[in-house]
Amino acid sequence: MALQALTEGVRLIAKPVHAAYFPYPIAPTIHAARISIAYQANARAANVGTNGKLSWPTYIAGYLVMAWGGTVITHTLLQLPPPMLYSAAPYVIYLSTHLALTLLFGVFSTLLSPPFLAFLDTILFPLDALVRVGAVTGTIAHLAPGSTWVNPVLTASPITHLIIGALASSGGGISASTLSTWSQNWSFSTPPILRAPTLVAFWWASMDVWGGALVAAVHGTMMGHEAFWSVRELIGGLGVERLFGIGKDGNGLALEPVDAKAFCAATLTFCFGLRVYKVHWAPALAKESTKTKSQ
Repeated sequence: MALQALTEGVRLIAKPVHAAYFPYPIAPTIHAARISIAYQANARAANVGTNGKLSWPTYIAGYLVMAWGGTVITHTLLQLPPPMLYSAAPYVIYLSTHLALTLLFGVFSTLLSPPFLAFLDTILFPLDALVRVGAVTGTIAHLAPGSTWVNPVLTASPITHLIIGALASSGGGISASTLSTWSQNWSFSTPPILRAPTLVAFWWASMDVWGGALVAAVHGTMMGHEAFWSVRELIGGLGVERLFGIGKDGNGLALEPVDAKAFCAATLTFCFGLRVYKVHWAPALAKESTKTKSQ
């Protein structure tokens, strides 16, 4: 039932927001909105008490680094032109969404408060997973068998899929935090995920990284991509192939692309749900438990 709902979600976010007034897909529009919210929250936190305000060029450029960083990095590695070089659509989607939310939060500034942001993260993490899966699978689609745009060595390598998946998922966030693009004076520093004091902390902090790689691996395996044939053979003895009806044509999983994306979304939704609980609710529950015991 949950997988069916995610399948419908995959289909839904591929549709335009409005056929006439905003004929652009829902998925990048949601991504633009979620990045705008995160960027504005970070900018407010970084500049609180400094009486400093980001200039408009810094504000727009910093947001675009966070929004487009993953796309630019992955396309550069694959030696492909990023869409921003030849299409106006990314500019329309991301700039209009960012400016609209800037106006909204300028009027209702309390909407950027930590409690409200925690509420958004809690109710939207399945949607975040769907959008993230769309970004990863859309990028690794360039590595499809027979692609004439990418070097065949990269297409056939599972390592390439994992790296591209990780960067498609996390490249923008890591770029923005490394450069501190939400401050007036940008500076190059150690990526925050590498500053984690323990391996457990690193595991949580790097979820966007390994989550993207996981999606690439799961999607490649479910679709029977040549780069993951060895993985498919490995799990074949566990009966997974029979469960998903592999082998009808001898070339891989008998799954439609939308179903493979839904399965990936289910996997990432579980991971994102754990993170939401860990970040927003576990500390409060632990504090409440300690308070109860002390009474």
